Amino acid sequence: MLQMKKYIQNSLLMLMVIFGLSGCKNVMDEHVEVVNADNTIDLVQKIAAQPNLSKFSEYVKSTGYDQLLSSSQNYTVWAPTNEALATLNASITGDAAKLKDFVANHIALTTIAASKSPMDTARVSLINKKYATIIGDKFEEATIVGAGKFVKNGALYILDKPVPTKLNVWDYMLTSTDAPLQTNYISNISTMVIDSANATIIGYSSLGRPIFAPNPPMVSRNAYWSTVADLRTESQQFTFFMLQDPAFTSEANRLTPYFSINDKFSLVRDFTVRGLYTQDKLPDTLLSTRGVKIPISKASIVKSYRASNGIVYVMSALPFRIKDKVPVFKIEGESPNSFRTDKTGNTLYRLKLDNNGLAYKDIEVYNHAFAEYYVEYFKTAVPLVKYKVYARAISGGIGDSQVANFTQRYFIQNPTTLAYDLFATQIVTPLNYNEVYLGDFTPQQFGSLSLRLTAANSTAVNVNTLILDYLRFEPILP
Repeated sequence: MLQMKKYIQNSLLMLMVIFGLSGCKNVMDEHVEVVNADNTIDLVQKIAAQPNLSKFSEYVKSTGYDQLLSSSQNYTVWAPTNEALATLNASITGDAAKLKDFVANHIALTTIAASKSPMDTARVSLINKKYATIIGDKFEEATIVGAGKFVKNGALYILDKPVPTKLNVWDYMLTSTDAPLQTNYISNISTMVIDSANATIIGYSSLGRPIFAPNPPMVSRNAYWSTVADLRTESQQFTFFMLQDPAFTSEANRLTPYFSINDKFSLVRDFTVRGLYTQDKLPDTLLSTRGVKIPISKASIVKSYRASNGIVYVMSALPFRIKDKVPVFKIEGESPNSFRTDKTGNTLYRLKLDNNGLAYKDIEVYNHAFAEYYVEYFKTAVPLVKYKVYARAISGGIGDSQVANFTQRYFIQNPTTLAYDLFATQIVTPLNYNEVYLGDFTPQQFGSLSLRLTAANSTAVNVNTLILDYLRFEPILP
């Protein structure tokens, strides 16, 4: 009886799977249907056989792409009609390199079946290393006319408009004259990095990072690419803001008291958003790549440019709030930069629950036998403003050997003398889950903050313990 029951259950499960797969097949058929395939001709022959594509056929042959499109490799071609190509700029048709790039901007490697749903969106890699966005029957700004035609080495679609190659966001910024102060600043932010392609690797670190031979070759790289976003990347999409000169100067000046000579970088690093936001879908606030709010008024949009990897807005104003540019920040206890010695004591990186059942991570250094042992933390790009500083350090929980009060201190490096000055002393009491106010701190200058969490001047267990969940720096703004 039991075996019969299992057989029935298994049979029902198999039927459910079969019906599920059948449902998936129907959905796929609805979206990517391939019909009327002609396996006797190739794409070059198919394009040449279409009277309304004779001009594009001529361009395919003159650029040498007829050899590509008659090969055994599969391609998809979106071909503008003769009428559409009549509007093509003479600067393209009169330049062999530009014409070749134009044709390549209409060809993708592999066969792509058209969607039947007007809501389906796809990003397609083209053979000129650009990407095209296809939404329903739209290929970029052009409309696909009629159904796709399938041949032995791919698919052909007819367009009602030509689609010239677009600049990417980075190249548009460099060639634009709309915001020269911003363009000049960003284009000249350079840093020297190891030329990993030509450097000699002599080993790997414990983290799997390459170790290069001494004096490796160095190359110049734009710092915006590595610290904000590489706006040259064609496979991604960005929304990028360019601020006209008067507003750029005004906004940078507002930041000068907090960021000193780094005011311009502190401004431009929040001009980039991941993702494409067309004007009809542009909200009043976006988040930059580092999570800072960008306030947007559509009335301040002077012009826009649809790039190959996103969209660029030229703005007459972009009034950031100071509290968004100078936010609260934390130093997490479980993310130290270094320790007093190579011996890290009995260091525990803990995952625990607080009194509200919420998980938190912290660090505990217990029974390490060092007097004034310390854990060092490092924070870069700290704005010049007074902060209220709070600490959370929790002891005495389940599994914690530290059940007595202990004292720990915080030292901050003086950038002038390079000595570490005592900032605050904290008495840590068991099972206190609240933040403790340590005092106010004002950096002497914009830049790096080096801080040491230091144990008591004792080697005794339960006396020289260190515990830190986090330090929270809350700016005091006007």
